[in-house]
Amino acid sequence: DRLRLVFLPNPNSPSGTLLSPEQVARLAEQLPCPLVVDEAYADFATTCCIDLVRDHANVIVTRTLSKSYGLAGLRFGYLVARPDLVAQMIKVKDSYNCDALSIAGATAAVADESWLRGNVEQVLALRASLAEGLEQLGFDVVPSQANFVWCTHPRGGHESLYLGLKSQGILVRYMVYDGWGDGLRISVGTQDQQAALL
Repeated sequence: DRLRLVFLPNPNSPSGTLLSPEQVARLAEQLPCPLVVDEAYADFATTCCIDLVRDHANVIVTRTLSKSYGLAGLRFGYLVARPDLVAQMIKVKDSYNCDALSIAGATAAVADESWLRGNVEQVLALRASLAEGLEQLGFDVVPSQANFVWCTHPRGGHESLYLGLKSQGILVRYMVYDGWGDGLRISVGTQDQQAALL
């Protein structure tokens, strides 16, 4: 009775794992409320859920230009949903939530499809080499569908490793989750950054 909205990051953060559109559709069909599928990392994934909006009245898909478009500072995103859901959101949105400069930047970025494709291809190649390098060092790496990897080491010591890397100017994220343990979430960097890490 109290469930009003469900958020699902897909691909997930921090694991980088991905639910298939079929799995997300089954979840949406079981919910008595809207399901917001946060696809911030979808451009790096093998599949996405935008098409679910057509057949599922309660599915809302959100995207951002912060990741694959490289526009984190712009803070520009969008959503895809049925018109009735969009109409409800428009009633409560801020009157001036997008400035002209952000709109111009976002428009230019979306129009440059070749840059996006090149950036995504580069990130995918670097992600594969990062995962391989970490595995060679004995880390367990969760197969990722995002622009980062989640890894753990059988010997543990993740927090100490995080602090040691930080002292050398190499920034990764140390995270702890109840019931799941701790590990490192490492963003895909440049070739030089990844060489310094490994």
